[in-house]
Order: sequence, then structure tokens, then C-alpha cells
Amino acid sequence: MGALSAQGNLPLLAASKKSGKGGLTWGGDNRFVEPAAIEPITGFLPEFSPLKVGAMNREFSANYRLVRQYGQAGGLANNFDCGSLELAFSGNTCKTSETRLKRDGMHNTVRIEHEFRGEYNTAKNWSLESTVVDRPESRLVESGSWDGKSMTVRSNSWTNSYPTGKLLIARHSLLPLLASGKLKKAPLQFDLLEECALRRDQTIRYAGKIEIPIAGGTAILDSYAHTGYGSVPTHYLVDEAGRVQLITMQTVNWALGKLT
Repeated sequence: MGALSAQGNLPLLAASKKSGKGGLTWGGDNRFVEPAAIEPITGFLPEFSPLKVGAMNREFSANYRLVRQYGQAGGLANNFDCGSLELAFSGNTCKTSETRLKRDGMHNTVRIEHEFRGEYNTAKNWSLESTVVDRPESRLVESGSWDGKSMTVRSNSWTNSYPTGKLLIARHSLLPLLASGKLKKAPLQFDLLEECALRRDQTIRYAGKIEIPIAGGTAILDSYAHTGYGSVPTHYLVDEAGRVQLITMQTVNWALGKLT
């Protein structure tokens, strides 16, 4: 999968083709499964209601449900809640707290504070704390910074630097960019900061509108495809008001639950 992503392909997007009725389909009889952007959450979508209030501008807070896919049942993804993601944007700072619930009870929480800058929310500095419930010895604390040419990561016992070739952008700092609509005009090429790890040579491109099933009907959302070296192919589904309603990454996915 990483090799396909590194080549700049979009392995999760099926090629569209003409249907017998003169419209467009995504290559199969079931239009709601073929757009691979929703394939990991087909079992969850019938209970999902997109939010209709709030905006994702410079000042907002959002809560997402983490929805895991564990195989399939009855032709649909077998989905269950596995945690939460809380984000708060204020000025040039983004604070996140992500908790993943494990079946063995060893729940993991990662808290990150990013400071970003510029038109594309490029990383400036950040700090991370990771903990596991009832396992104090597993606590991890790291920090980092980016000077425009290299990324430096520090812990209590080491410091490492990594050269970058493109803009460095933290994953969650992408949300306001998607909300702004500017990525519809041209693909964004960048290096990804994922927690404290560097994923080079990433691309987000607009992939068009798709219709998805939701509670009580259907919704039409803009789909953005994110691929790149070392990254799981990701889809961001955004409504006409710029709210990032769904983020799908195969086994772990995000569904917007609150926005203020």
C-alpha cells in the first residue's frame, strides 16, 4: 500500500464509468459501496447524521467519534466505536486529545499541541504526551520544531533531525485548509507531520462529489483523497459549508459529532 501511495496513485478511488442510464457510476451496481471513500464505514453510515451547524475556521472546537472497521458482516463493514478525538483551534494553535479504547482495557490517549503559521498552516513547533491507562511506565513525552528546511524531534534522552523537501503540515492542521475550499483548485503537495513522525511526499487532491447513505436518506459531500509515502490512503468528506464530516482511513475512521 505504501508503494502505491508513493507513486502518487489513488488506490482507494474507483474509476468512474458511464452507466446505462447516461449518468455516472463508480463501477458497480451499489453506488454506496463503490466509492471507496465510504467502504470502511458502510455499517456505520445508516446511523450517521451530518452536523448542520458550526464552521471550521480559525477559531473552533470539534469532537469526532472514532469508528473502527473490523471485517464485514452481511455485506457491510462491521463498525464499532473505539474512542474519540477532540480538537480546539485558537489563533495559530491547535490542541488535540485522542483516546483509543482497546478491548483489553489498555486505553491509549495522545495529547498534542501544535503551533502553526502561514497560508497553509505549516508546522512551527509542537509537543506530545502519550499515556496508557494504569501503565505509568509507558508515558511518552516528545517535542519538535521545523525551521523550513528540517524537522527536529526531542525526547528526554535524544534529539534527531530530519530534512524536509516540502511544506511540513500536521495532519489535523489540514482541517481548516479543507474547510476553506482552496484545495479544490489545485492539489496540495506537502510533508506530513503525524504525531512526531515525518511522512514525506504527500498529496491531497479534490476527487469530486459523492453521494452517501446517512440516517433518513442520503447526502452529497465533496471528497478529497490523501495519498503519500508511508501513509494509509485517506479520504476527507466535506459538506458545502466546509465542515469535515467524515475522515476514512480503512481500519480507523472519524465521524464529526460536535462543532462549536
